[in-house]
Amino acid sequence: MQSCSFASYLLYPLISFEKKKLPRQVVISRSAADGIISYSRALHPNEAILVLQGKTTKEQIMIEGLVLPPFASSGPYYSGFSDYHLPFDNSYIGSAHSHPSGSNRPSLEDLNRGFYGAVSIIIAHPYEDETVAAYDRDGNRLEIKIINTV
Repeated sequence: MQSCSFASYLLYPLISFEKKKLPRQVVISRSAADGIISYSRALHPNEAILVLQGKTTKEQIMIEGLVLPPFASSGPYYSGFSDYHLPFDNSYIGSAHSHPSGSNRPSLEDLNRGFYGAVSIIIAHPYEDETVAAYDRDGNRLEIKIINTV
């Protein structure tokens, strides 16, 4: 067992082992964005929920496709699904759901129970590009960019 001097204990606070988490940018294909918009409009006034497919890197979350989760349930103030019924697929990177109320901010329920994967997309009524928002697991808003191809 090595002994440490009092001076070495004083140096520990100067050394930071904490990694700074850089905010990721969410890049979504035009076809995936249109799918979220049209599915949300079709289920209005109920919430819609979808699983996002794509890839993640340290800098970006790239959303390329959508999956309808099996046995999903929804109503005017809730939506959900069991990931138990989803087939295993490494391309599942998050979820998207609609808020018919008009707010695209995550609720406490969204943050505490409804988060799946690396990103949560929330689209608010009237379901347009401007009402789409992306959030990380901690509820921090992420920059979102819709592009024609991925």
